[in-house]
Amino acid sequence: MSNDMDKSAAWDGRESINEIDNREDQYITGRSEQLALFRRYLSDGESGKSIWSLYGTAGIGKSYLLDSFRRQAVRAGAIMLQVDSRDFNHKGDLFCRQLLRQLPGGTDVNTSISNPVEACLARLGQLAAETKIVLALDTYEEMGDLDGWIRERFIKWLPDSILFIAAGRYRLKDKWILSPALRERIYFMSLEHLTEPESEAYLRTCGIADKDRIDAVWRKTGGHPLALSLASVVRTNEDWTNPPGDETEWFDHLAKAWLREVPDALLRKVVETAAILLHVNREVLQAVMDREIDEDTFEQLVSLSFVRKTERGWMLHDLMRIAMRKQLEERMPAYFERLRGRAAFYYATRIRDAAPYRSTEWEVRELFYYTGIAMIRALLQSYSRGRYTWEPLTPANLCEGEAYLRRRLEAATPLTLSGTDPETDQRYYEFVSKDDMTMTIKHLNLRTWVELDQQSAMLLRSANGEAIGLAVVVPIHKATLPYLNGDPFASPYLRSLSPAENRLLEVEPPGQAGWFIRTIDYADWQNRDMVIETMYLMFSHMCSDGLFFASPPPMEFFRTAHLHLGFQPATGVVHRQYDGKTPTPTFVLDTRGDKLEAFLRFLLKRGGYPDQLNLFGGPDAQLTEREREVVALVLDGLTNGEIAKTLFVSEITVKKHVSSIYGKLSLKGRGQLIKLFSGNPRIG
Repeated sequence: MSNDMDKSAAWDGRESINEIDNREDQYITGRSEQLALFRRYLSDGESGKSIWSLYGTAGIGKSYLLDSFRRQAVRAGAIMLQVDSRDFNHKGDLFCRQLLRQLPGGTDVNTSISNPVEACLARLGQLAAETKIVLALDTYEEMGDLDGWIRERFIKWLPDSILFIAAGRYRLKDKWILSPALRERIYFMSLEHLTEPESEAYLRTCGIADKDRIDAVWRKTGGHPLALSLASVVRTNEDWTNPPGDETEWFDHLAKAWLREVPDALLRKVVETAAILLHVNREVLQAVMDREIDEDTFEQLVSLSFVRKTERGWMLHDLMRIAMRKQLEERMPAYFERLRGRAAFYYATRIRDAAPYRSTEWEVRELFYYTGIAMIRALLQSYSRGRYTWEPLTPANLCEGEAYLRRRLEAATPLTLSGTDPETDQRYYEFVSKDDMTMTIKHLNLRTWVELDQQSAMLLRSANGEAIGLAVVVPIHKATLPYLNGDPFASPYLRSLSPAENRLLEVEPPGQAGWFIRTIDYADWQNRDMVIETMYLMFSHMCSDGLFFASPPPMEFFRTAHLHLGFQPATGVVHRQYDGKTPTPTFVLDTRGDKLEAFLRFLLKRGGYPDQLNLFGGPDAQLTEREREVVALVLDGLTNGEIAKTLFVSEITVKKHVSSIYGKLSLKGRGQLIKLFSGNPRIG
């Protein structure tokens, strides 16, 4: 180590590497790519880019990585100048004085220097000819107006060999990338959460050897570096299967780190409300908060570093959402429950109003976030769509479906599902044997279902096009009923219906009276992403004004899964087709007509929301059926012209309906209409 110290002393006697520094480097985990790139710059100057944009959410380890860069620079005999935006007033001359103080001989820098910018650049030019120099600016998002001066002037005056690092919550954007000359010099270095193996390595370095505790810390932190660091100091003898007292403390610390971005009181309220929600948009925020949210406030929310864009609105970072929820529930439990109630009723109302006219898959998913069991909530909040695609199974790709079935039978795997709901710490565990897991595809003739109705069978593809699952969900109509009445899995239930009930199923195709789930299967039943993709497929049918029934294999996992989704066993309907001996029930979900409201009430009651709140006897009671259709489409954001096309009427007719709605409800415009139907002012 003496050689390293001698090198650094040649530049600055204050800078040296000690045992604490060496120990700090042992805690660096999961940043090998960034460290290797920095070493490459120090060794040959070929980093490829002279401006690095180092970015990530609060607590992701930006400052810690900069410190590691500094230690590497000292060992290599290079100079690294590190400035935090919070340590000086944001003026060009004061910034340069900060740099001069850190340069060799800089201890004597004082206000007598008439032109600190010129002096700093001259000194940097002199030193850059002799050694590697790195300028690192931390908390760059707080540079304010100085950002423009750095970008337009300072960067252009620096010697090309100097590496400039802007570390902050956001990547360099706007004018930084509008300039082609600047853009080609920028390397974007995003810091992400640590993987599970990386997190385990870090915790073992911290002295935690117990595998159960390591697994529990991983589940709670998701590999977020600051969360890992804070959680690692929870007392070793704490029982991690229950929420320890110290855990609240580290959650609070984490929330405070993020909330430095939120100094405004209104924005803080908006963030608290967003933490209640799974997905956030301006409309649902206004409904749940029961107040107008102006465009500027909403833009501030979605620009926060711990908020990310998704396929459906925005989401708070998982840990931020959990931390804020815990804080709010502890500080203001009644207010917390009121917000949750408004969110649940908002989506229940949306489903009720929109189900007759369009798919409500997304709203059903959101409602289950508030009313589902622990396993469903845990899966919903950790998954984003887009990894897989369902495509119709047709004669053209039937061979792929049949090949998938052969592979599945040859390589069947048992099902083990376990985990913890991060919001309640409730654990879940499910296991199904290898042999039982083949029941989902035994006795399945894909060709028969494809020939019956080409909407019946679907193939699940991965992003690289591999067939990894399939589903047979048969639409019920005049053309399919004769076959379903003879199918050994569907017919026991259909035969139990009265003649009048059967006649209701005889709709003309391509319409349908409902669906029969013959099977939903995928290659890896332990892959949570595939599990939830199945759940989404169920969501897309559940509230679609139809009869939805299934007779899955007679195993506890399938029974409880259907019950948790709201299906009910059909009384007295049993068959033994899977293995010739085990009684197998049929599960039914009927959301036709008024039964949809009953199902939504069931979900809300299960979620703990007061049943006496008369949500469904709301303001639309005095509207005609057509006017309710118009209201549903207005809530979907459609213009009068778009509503006219959807309902196959003229725009003048739509305007008359809208005018009638306003008159009956004493409203003055669309804004009041939306607030009346989605704000649920009766809640709380």
